[in-house]
This record gives sequence, C-alpha cells and structure tokens, in this order.
Amino acid sequence: MKTGHVKITLLFILLFSFLLLIFPVEARYSYDGIPLTPDAQGTFRGEIYIDGGHGLSFTPYAQKFDVPEGALRWARLYIGVWGGTENYEGWVQPEFNGQRLEKFQLAGANDENEDVYCAGHGVYWVSYDVSKLTKNGENNVEILTSSGEPGNKLDGRVYGAVLAAACEDSKAPMVSYQLLSGNVNLHGKGWSGTLANVNDRTDVNFSCGQALNSKDAAKLSVVYLTGTRGLPNYLEFNGEMLGVPPEYLSESYGGKAMDIANEVCFDACGGEGFSSSYFDIEYFEVLDYLQADNSVSFLRGLDLDGDGEIGIQEGEDYLHPVLAALVLTSKSTSSILPDLYPEITVQEQELVDEIPAEISFTINNPGGICEENITVSFRVDGSEVLTFPVRMEASGVYRSAFSWPAVKGEHLLELSVDPEDRIKESDKENNACTLNVSVRSKPDLSVSLGEPVKIEDREETVSASVIFLSFLSLFRVRRKKSLPLLLLAVLMIAVFSGCVEETHAAEKAAYLIPVKITNNGEASARDFDVNLYLDRKSVTVLNIPELAGQNSIEDNIRVEAQKGEHTLSVKVDEHNNTIESNEDNNEFEKSCYFT
Repeated sequence: MKTGHVKITLLFILLFSFLLLIFPVEARYSYDGIPLTPDAQGTFRGEIYIDGGHGLSFTPYAQKFDVPEGALRWARLYIGVWGGTENYEGWVQPEFNGQRLEKFQLAGANDENEDVYCAGHGVYWVSYDVSKLTKNGENNVEILTSSGEPGNKLDGRVYGAVLAAACEDSKAPMVSYQLLSGNVNLHGKGWSGTLANVNDRTDVNFSCGQALNSKDAAKLSVVYLTGTRGLPNYLEFNGEMLGVPPEYLSESYGGKAMDIANEVCFDACGGEGFSSSYFDIEYFEVLDYLQADNSVSFLRGLDLDGDGEIGIQEGEDYLHPVLAALVLTSKSTSSILPDLYPEITVQEQELVDEIPAEISFTINNPGGICEENITVSFRVDGSEVLTFPVRMEASGVYRSAFSWPAVKGEHLLELSVDPEDRIKESDKENNACTLNVSVRSKPDLSVSLGEPVKIEDREETVSASVIFLSFLSLFRVRRKKSLPLLLLAVLMIAVFSGCVEETHAAEKAAYLIPVKITNNGEASARDFDVNLYLDRKSVTVLNIPELAGQNSIEDNIRVEAQKGEHTLSVKVDEHNNTIESNEDNNEFEKSCYFT
C-alpha cells in the first residue's frame, strides 16, 4: 500500500458529495481538425444505411433520403457548412421531416459545442440525433443558416447532408459495423496560415467484425468535404489503393494519379456518379482486402515525382475527410451477445493537485444491441470513489465525462462497467480499463526586478540659440528688415527660451527593466499577465501564454523616466486567474535611482 493512501481515501470521501458532475464532452476548434472517432457500432440483423449529397449550395438547402424497411434503431443526420473563415460566426438549423431541430451556433475558433466540429479556415461538420424522427421510405431535410441575415459574416453555404441509420430486420443477414465521424483538415504548407506544418494523411482503425464467424461482404463508405476535381488524392484500405484512376488524369504521372474526392459522388469505382460541388460520398467493396484488424488511410496526395514533397499538382490544397464506415455482412445464423468495454482518457494539464480534473470516458458495445441501464464504477488506487448509472443505446457508443478532485502523487485510475455482472455478454474480461496518472502540484508564480539600464538619450529639445540662429538665417534672406518683424523675433526667442528651460526639466530617458518570472510549482501556468508599475502608474502589461513548472523566463521592459529616485513594482497574475499553491509571492517592489 502506498504511503498516505489512507489520507487520500479520506479526502476522496470528504469530496465525494461534489465530485460527481457528469457532463457531455465538448468539441473544440482545431486548425488541423478533429480525428475520426466512433459515433455508432454494433452487430445485428439488418442494414446500415448511409447516403447523402448533393454539393455546395446556398440555403435553404434540401435533401431527400430513402431509408430501407426495418425497425429503426438509431439515426444521425450530418451537415457540412462553409463558414468563410474561422473568425466568422453564425448558426445552422435544419428541419427534418417537418420537425425543426436545434439551432446550433457556429462559433469558429471559439466553438465548444459537442456536436459541432470546426477545422481549417471555417469548415464545419455538424451532427444531429434524429433517431426518433427518421422513418422508413422518404425522409426530407431542409437546412437554413445565418447567411443573408443582417450583420452576418458567415458564408453559410451547405456542402451536403448525410443520413446514417440502422434498420433492424430479423430475416436479414447479420451485419457488424463501425461508423466513425470527425473533421480532419489535410492541407499543404500554403494553407496553414501562420503554421509552418503540413497534414498529408490521417489513419483510422476499425474494430468491428470480431463477433462474426464468417464474412460474406464488406463495404467501406467515406465522405469528404472541400475536394477539388483534378487535384489527386488517395484512399487506402489495409495498404491497398482503392478506386479507379480517372481518365482526366490518365496522362498525369504515368496514369498512377487517383482522385477519390473529385466533386462527383459514387464514381470512384468507375461508375458515372453525379456532380456534387466540394462534396463526395463513395462506397467500396473491400472483402478481398479484409484482415483481422482493418485500417483506412486518407491521403491528401503523393510525391510521385520524387522531389521530397507533394507538389501543387500532386495533391489537394486542403481536404476534409469527415466520415468513414465499415460494414461487414455474414450469413451466419448464430446470435450475438453484447460486448461492453470502457475507455478512459484525461489530459495531462488537467492533473493538478486539488483542482477538479475532467475524466473523459467512452463505453463501447461492438456486439449485439444493448439498450439497458448499466452501472459504471470509478476507482482510484483500488478504492471505489464513484458509481453512476448509464443508459446504453442501440448506437453502441456512450461518451461523456466526469469531474475528479485530483490529489498530488501517482495514482491508478480504473473504470469498469456492469460490476454487478448483470448483463449477459460475449466477453466479461474487457469490462474494465486502467490508467496510470501523475498529479502535479499547483503552479506557484513569483516575480522579481533587476536594476534599470539606461539605453538611450532623447534628442535634446531645440535650444534658444538654435531658434535665434534660425531667425537670423531668415532675416539674411530678406534684405529689408521691418521693425515689427524684429520685435516678433525677439518675442519668440524669449518665449521659446522659457519653454526650453521647462523641457529640460521634464526631459526623460529610456531604460530597460529586467523582469524575471518563475513558476516554482510542477504544473504549468497558462495565460496570465505581468503588470509593471512606475511610481504606482501602470507602464505595460505582458501576457504569458504558458510557463512550464520549475521554469523561469526573463524579459526586459522598456520604460521612460526622468533622472532620479523612482519606485518600481511588478505584479504577476494580479487578478488571480491562475490557481496557485502560494499567492503571497506574486508582487515585487523596489526603489531605484535612474541615472
């Protein structure tokens, strides 16, 4: 048993009354995008329906879907929206089968909506749960955005709409599937703004199909936004290149160039397809390439000329894969039980002593459909500190988070599902997952000042003699000197002589003030200000994006002051926005003589 374990357990008990805060996981804007993760998965008899279209267009944007027969177990509506830039904000609101859905705010770089993925320079992928509204046969969606609204800057055009649904039919073959959704921005250097990076590929892995004894068919579905016809891009399944080289690129790079996302839906395997501006949805039969573990690689382009980089004509400028689904079909007649297993993650920066940490978790069910209440147990160092109920749904994915008041030190976190062993499953050995974490002490900011260093003298103010000489030169030009002009010159010399004496008295010099900021704690301090004062008056404010634990930074702040005695003071995190272990060392003051 670890030293201090009893004290930690007692602390957990004291904090138990307020640590249980279950909340949705927020999505956040990312220029490089949000990785594709499971939205739905499972094994059942029936069909997985995925369809959509029809390319970039202004709103109102209408799309029809023809959903097959069968009991609808879940359905999700996906919408792609073009924002213009990540700095424009607006909204999107669809009406599905006559029912107006929630109006989602599209906040670009400030977005935190769990159902809105914003990437690149304002490309949105938005999802809605429409399980209760979807029906067999014709379904209709009409989409509105803030485009055209007074004061709106959001472009607001819609790339396309996609509907995914699970239709259960006891007479149909068994299907095992996994549907992944996200918004990855594949891009070259020229499109990364101030970032010097490229993002040429993204890989996704599928875990479906293990429950099937045999597999008679395998279909891969993919959806892209922003693809451009004529710019090559590629798709690999388990290392095998998919698709047929298009004729319009037959003379490029020896006929090796592919163009999966080419603004034509359903043509990647040689079909005619239909035109769909900046939007692509494709299906591929991949049974021949199937393995125990399957992966898909989205490639922005390839370096076919061997010069070490993907050239302008060798790949897309930017391309957004947003959906991938693998559906395996089997004629097997055996029944499949559920298979629940959890996953747990926590961001390192969240693990700070006595500060609630956000623990994100996912409960997966790639097995038979499970629509029941189950218990989730959270343990720390072997002691149970939290249990809560979760309602599993037919989609086979439950994703959420809770708050844990972290305590300094090394800990073993464990999350388990159905600890009472109430649910019949095909595998009970994977019902728990563990994670080793290290909780650091809080930041501890301190600040100090060095001696001022004079760096330059201001240009001396024009003296009376200079002014006098200026007037003399003026009168040399004029041969005739009138008495009024002479009197004016004498008067101005007298006035400016007085001003010169006052200016000399108020003359200032420039100095550099050395400032040292230290973080004595273990955790990083983020986004805090440093305020410098001269004789109690604010001189400047520095913003520090991040200062790692056990580190210092130094800077020289320029000030202007008169020669003589002055009081310098500096305050770090003056408004206490950073939670620290010691708030008493955030100020420093000294008297200095400015030479």
